[in-house]
Amino acid sequence: MSPSKGKQMQSIQAVSLVSEADAIRAFLDEKKRKRLQSNRESAKRSRVKKQRKLEDLALEKGWLLKDIEEKEKKLEHSEREWHALESENNVLMRTEKLKLAQYLNSLHLLMKNLGISYNKPERTPAEPMFNPWHVPIPNQNFGPVLASAGILRL
Repeated sequence: MSPSKGKQMQSIQAVSLVSEADAIRAFLDEKKRKRLQSNRESAKRSRVKKQRKLEDLALEKGWLLKDIEEKEKKLEHSEREWHALESENNVLMRTEKLKLAQYLNSLHLLMKNLGISYNKPERTPAEPMFNPWHVPIPNQNFGPVLASAGILRL
């Protein structure tokens, strides 16, 4: 082989190696470019998904706040109704207590006018209706209550 042909061969091989290295580099650069593009698209999808999630959460927050407001209004209305009923009940209880006290007084007067005696206790027991916070003590002796079947007949 001639020296010029050997040099020519080496130079072809060198060019071939350079072009192969360039091809490999170009191939790797293309892969890297595709990967970067794929990563950008994935990041964009992720940002869009995150934005959609934030919008959904904001809507849900609005619905929940509205629901809380409605329930608070219902609670306030219920509390007003409860207080009104409690007041009405207190008035009715006082009225009923007065009626019962008058009826009892009438019975005592009737018994007195009829000459019927009864053992009146030395002290009147605390009526729970008149004093709802009074807790009766067991074994308190208030005396016997005497009545006959004929007293209440009219």
